[in-house]
Amino acid sequence: MDLRRDSDHVRSPAGSNPALLLEATLAATDIVIASPLYWYSVSSLTKRYLDYWSGWLRTPGVDFKATLAGRTLWGVSALADSEPEVAEPLIGTLNNSAAYLKMRFGGVLLGNGSARGDVLNDTQALARAKTFFAQDPPLARFPYEAAAR
Repeated sequence: MDLRRDSDHVRSPAGSNPALLLEATLAATDIVIASPLYWYSVSSLTKRYLDYWSGWLRTPGVDFKATLAGRTLWGVSALADSEPEVAEPLIGTLNNSAAYLKMRFGGVLLGNGSARGDVLNDTQALARAKTFFAQDPPLARFPYEAAAR
């Protein structure tokens, strides 16, 4: 469902799942999207969450964009490919979402594996995980902004 067009942009009833999700999102200093690489992008559940963002941008009294500005978006994903470049669409989705909202983007921690526990055999991912959230992420930029520098 496209929440941008199929909603009257009113707040969901208190205590409903969308209301709880909005409250948690607005209260977060950092948002970590954990999604497997699914057909070279985010999972359908992650996409649904981002669709909520689109609706919240148009909900009176929420001030979603201004509230999230300056906060940090991170990604964690597992892929079943030895080439991390296949995750670029997923990384682009998260980076561009952060750029639109003027958020910081900490990047995406990628691990290799397709079955439960496989990523534990990815020693490079495990090493990156130790310091991944310790970095000071930059303000997200759209690819055309980064190229103009």
